[in-house]
Amino acid sequence: MRVKTTQEQTFADSFINIPNSQLDIINKVIDWEVIAKDLSHIKVDYSAVSLFKALLIGTWHNLSDEKLADSLSRDLVFINFCNFSLSGNKPDATTIGRFRTKLIKQNLFDRLLSSINLMLENNQLKLSNGKHVAMDATLIQSARRTKKIITTHKTGEVYEIDSNPIQYSDDKDARWTFKAGKYTYGYSSVVTTDANGLINKATTHPANDSEMTHFEENVKQAGNQKGVRVLYDKGAASQANSEALKAQKLRDGIMRKKPKGKQMSHWNKLRNKAISKRRFVVERTFGTLK
Repeated sequence: MRVKTTQEQTFADSFINIPNSQLDIINKVIDWEVIAKDLSHIKVDYSAVSLFKALLIGTWHNLSDEKLADSLSRDLVFINFCNFSLSGNKPDATTIGRFRTKLIKQNLFDRLLSSINLMLENNQLKLSNGKHVAMDATLIQSARRTKKIITTHKTGEVYEIDSNPIQYSDDKDARWTFKAGKYTYGYSSVVTTDANGLINKATTHPANDSEMTHFEENVKQAGNQKGVRVLYDKGAASQANSEALKAQKLRDGIMRKKPKGKQMSHWNKLRNKAISKRRFVVERTFGTLK
């Protein structure tokens, strides 16, 4: 049964004094009619624009769907930004998650984020030529389940996959990979964020296809402006990747690995610490993605 989702402002709303915030500025400079037009064919109980605004809040504030739904029930600034009524129903975590899935399936999510970025840039609220961007990859489990679960056995310290053929689900593009002690059937998503954690670009490969084999391609697709420092974890540390950044006139912000059998230099320790303090935003964004 559908809930009543009217968002009409009530008598009580007019008496509430809502604090000013940066969201008020953003609300004014973004052409929401353009966003509404792109979302006009998305069928949901709530206003599609309001739900998209909620997704933006979740991304900008590193909120899981559960925490976002909780915030929308009590945070006056968030409620006002999303055009919800104080006394009306607010979306729960499931509604927010399903809405995001609809956008992704219709290839709308990235396009809408790009539109928002462009509008902010045009009003000098988001500068694409910032000093650095952060990049990293994360595993995204397929929404589809395999028809047959992979079985493994351990030989010494090596996990071996049984020779029986694996039947895949109808998600033909997903693949198996083994990481952090478990198997995942899905994708590897390489995300580029700005200094505030706002997604600039996301590229996706099958889970068994290492992002390191696509490092140069992923950096190029991110469309970073010349002179920007690209922050990446030490998994990308190699002479080839450093040269790939240099060839694209980008600054090397890849963390350094400890040399085999040697101590890491004091300079590289300080360098890694400085990069880590800045690239945490991409890890924070992964929480929202998942």
